[in-house]
Amino acid sequence: MKILLPLLFFAIAKISLAQAADPKPVGKLIDIGGYRLHIEVEGKGSPKVVFIAGSQAFSFDWSLVAPFIAAVTQTVTYDRPGLAWSDPGPMPRTFDQDVYELHELLQKAEVSPPYILVGHSIGGFIARKFEMKYPGEVKGLVLVDATSENSTLFLNNKAQRIRQLSEGRQIPSVKKQVDTFTKVPAQKDADDLWKMIGEPKIDAPYDKLPQKIQALRLWAMKQPKYLVADDGLYWAEDFEAVYKDSAYSLGNKPLFVITSGQDNYPKELGDSARIELVKGKLNDQEKMTRLSLNSKHIITTKSPHEIHVTEPGLVINAIKSVIESVKTGMPLK
Repeated sequence: MKILLPLLFFAIAKISLAQAADPKPVGKLIDIGGYRLHIEVEGKGSPKVVFIAGSQAFSFDWSLVAPFIAAVTQTVTYDRPGLAWSDPGPMPRTFDQDVYELHELLQKAEVSPPYILVGHSIGGFIARKFEMKYPGEVKGLVLVDATSENSTLFLNNKAQRIRQLSEGRQIPSVKKQVDTFTKVPAQKDADDLWKMIGEPKIDAPYDKLPQKIQALRLWAMKQPKYLVADDGLYWAEDFEAVYKDSAYSLGNKPLFVITSGQDNYPKELGDSARIELVKGKLNDQEKMTRLSLNSKHIITTKSPHEIHVTEPGLVINAIKSVIESVKTGMPLK
């Protein structure tokens, strides 16, 4: 027994340490300039489908969609700096920085164009910015309840256009390396914050994801670097610039827009204000659809913002339609 007890203690200690360790990346960590981003590449074929998550969301949030697309062509899911396994990146964060990093990541991972970009929420705006920068590499887009440049933010219980918060500041140029501006809260500071506001938890609709994905979400949201990811300091300026760019067009590239038609606005705004906000959102999404001569727009009232989680089949079918249109040159069905 004297021999067994230390062995038993050692075994329990090993289990505890294993449980406390960070989960292993499901893909690879690739250095793009002194900091590493996480990427998972699955399947074979072309065009390659690149999934871009929303603000402070993760590569594995596409787990109900990406595997079905990987069965027909090559897919890419990845995490922007500070999210999940990815290192914190240069700060302040900008959309131009996001586009640069994604392009570098794809090149270094040897995922060559052509691409179809699938963006959810702010990921949809990043997808559009990527297409603006590299139009020859992008052959189609799927925008899943994508953020519009005319989107609203809620301050002091009232809605305000984010672009109207622009102070006319110059958007910082792209940084290729981390510098002294990159600051991540200490673990203690993060823990103190969670104690004050409550620890991250799995809210609906993410409770529809597999248990192992929910566990990854909890782990990722508890990382101190998560608090500074997608900081959005220059969103207003970027939205304002795109809003004023009336000449921007996708030509006849296939564009599939999927919109949540649910009223998820705060009740404090009142019924009439919320009705107007829903109408305004749908108008903005329709305007987004008109960016291409080869487009389709579906509005669903069954899903909240996270359509790829609640109605993954809708997103899968949209992606497959864009793939077919790219391959055949025929209009979207």
